[in-house]
Amino acid sequence: MLRTLKKTARRFLRQHRALKAREAGGAGAMLLERLLQDNPRFHMQDGSLTNSWSIQPDTLRYIYGLLPPEAKTVETGCGQSTVVFAIAGARHTCVMPDAGEAERVRQYCVRLGVANNVNFVIASSDKALPDVARIPSDLDFVLIDGAHGFPAPIIDWHYTAPKLKVGGVLAVDDYRMPSVHTLHSFLCGEDEWELMMVLQNTSFFRKLQEPKSLVDWRGQKINVDYPGY
Repeated sequence: MLRTLKKTARRFLRQHRALKAREAGGAGAMLLERLLQDNPRFHMQDGSLTNSWSIQPDTLRYIYGLLPPEAKTVETGCGQSTVVFAIAGARHTCVMPDAGEAERVRQYCVRLGVANNVNFVIASSDKALPDVARIPSDLDFVLIDGAHGFPAPIIDWHYTAPKLKVGGVLAVDDYRMPSVHTLHSFLCGEDEWELMMVLQNTSFFRKLQEPKSLVDWRGQKINVDYPGY
C-alpha cells in the first residue's frame, strides 16, 4: 500500500512539474493567459451571451498542461475549453449541437491567431458519438462537459471510454451535479480508473485498463453490496 501511494505521489509530482513548466513559457502559455484575461462569452442564455458556464481558469491551465504535443482529443460541449485544446495544438474533435456557438469559438481563435485545428461535429452527443466514422480512436484526452441531463454524461462516457487509450485522461466537468456525480462516483470505485485530481468543478481520471464487459455486472465495484457479487 505504501509503495502504491509513493508511486502515485511521484506521478502527481511529475505532472505538476510538467504543468508548471508549460505554464511558465512559450507562445501557447501566453495565448492561454490571453484567453483567461479576455474571458470571452460563447454560450447563449435567454437571448444573451454569457460565460457563466465556463470551466474555471486554474482548471483550464491544468488541462493545457496535461496535453501532449498533437494530442488526439474529444470534448462534448464547447466553450473556452475548446480554445485551450486549439492553443495546445491538439487534434481536437468538439461535439455539440449549437452551430452558432461553434462559429463564435472559431472567430475568437482567428482573432487570437490560433490555428484552425478543431473539428466541430454539430450534433447532440447521443447521436454523434456512436458514429465511428466521425469520432477518432486512440484518444489521449476526453472532456465530458456537454448535456448534463441524465443520462447524457453516462452516454458520453460509454462511447468515448473505449476510444481513450490506456494511460489517457478522462475529465468530468460539473462533477458535483447529481446527474454527473453518478458517473464520477462510479469511476472512483472501479479498478479501470484512477482518480488523478479534483480541481474546482472538474474531476480527472487516468484510464488504467480497458473496462470490463457490460454483459456481466459482477466484478464492478458499484455492485459490491448486491447479493451474488
